[in-house]
Amino acid sequence: EGEGGAIFTASDDARGLKVYFDTEDIDATMTKIREAGGSASDKLPIPGTGWFSACTDSEGNDFGVFESDESVTV
Repeated sequence: EGEGGAIFTASDDARGLKVYFDTEDIDATMTKIREAGGSASDKLPIPGTGWFSACTDSEGNDFGVFESDESVTV
């Protein structure tokens, strides 16, 4: 339905863009990522917005997944 994004200070020496993929079911998506040899952090709440997980694929490429859910609280 549209594009989204965020700007924040990197917590390490990482530079550049990080792609985030929208998902209808973040828990199922995180499971698939882990089963395929990647890693996914525990999901983090974004109050009033949704859930986020920082991920890395089996080749070492960083990306994220996001599930929209306005009912999320801290």
